Amino acid sequence: MKIRIYALLFAFVFLGACAEDKKIEEIQITDPDYVLPQGGNAAADEIILELYKTYNTYFLYEYTEKDIEWTQTASLTFYQYEPIDPNDVENLLNLLKITWFDLYNVEVLKKMMPYRVFLTGILKEDIGSWRENWVDIPARYLENQIAINKVEKDVADMSSVEKREFKSYLQATFLEYCVTYGVITIPDEFYAESDYSKSYASSSEEAREWGFVYNPKTDSEWSYDTWQITAADDLNAYLASLVYRTTEEWAEDLENPLIRKKYDILVNCLKEQYGVDICKIGNIVYE
Repeated sequence: MKIRIYALLFAFVFLGACAEDKKIEEIQITDPDYVLPQGGNAAADEIILELYKTYNTYFLYEYTEKDIEWTQTASLTFYQYEPIDPNDVENLLNLLKITWFDLYNVEVLKKMMPYRVFLTGILKEDIGSWRENWVDIPARYLENQIAINKVEKDVADMSSVEKREFKSYLQATFLEYCVTYGVITIPDEFYAESDYSKSYASSSEEAREWGFVYNPKTDSEWSYDTWQITAADDLNAYLASLVYRTTEEWAEDLENPLIRKKYDILVNCLKEQYGVDICKIGNIVYE
């Protein structure tokens, strides 16, 4: 009899505790990661609020070192940065409109955007081999974030070449980010077309025969600048070439059947599966 009474008392206490726990869970509220507007530039804040509503992405010009360097995976690339002056934010956002947002359907881009975009006043990458060699770069990515460097001129004063170069580097970085973190999946047939055991092509012509293209973002002829090309190097070179080069500028390479096949695989995959017209992005040259 005592055992039954103790069991009933235990049940009442346990159920009461569960009810209290459930009640506590129901009133918990998670604060947003960042508070918008950030308050440093009213005109820029208005644009940033609209971007957040559209893409659910934070465009930030005030942030911590921990935020901009955060990643779950190790990175072997080293960067230097400084936050952007709030007075330069609106001009950079205007540039991003013509070199990023206008290039995609809104719903398509919403699915691809990182959670955070950090706006910087200085962004440098160490490209040195045995010693430090810091160079300015327009953009870099880490997990669920992209950092973008400011430009020194107002958008209206930039030449067509300057705008095109910024667009091309940014889009190559963005698409590389999308592939690296699984936003976009490339068909296996793209990789199946080339032999990655090859090394040191004797010329760019031989590299083309092997199905490898020049990477304009890194200024690299992967097939003979490095000991052995990897599948990631190969893909990144194609993605960069697709956003850097117009259809006319692809004409000579596309005479090679292997390059044509890999080109078509990528173009069709991005357009049919993800709604990305990458040829349109490459064909934009500005005025």
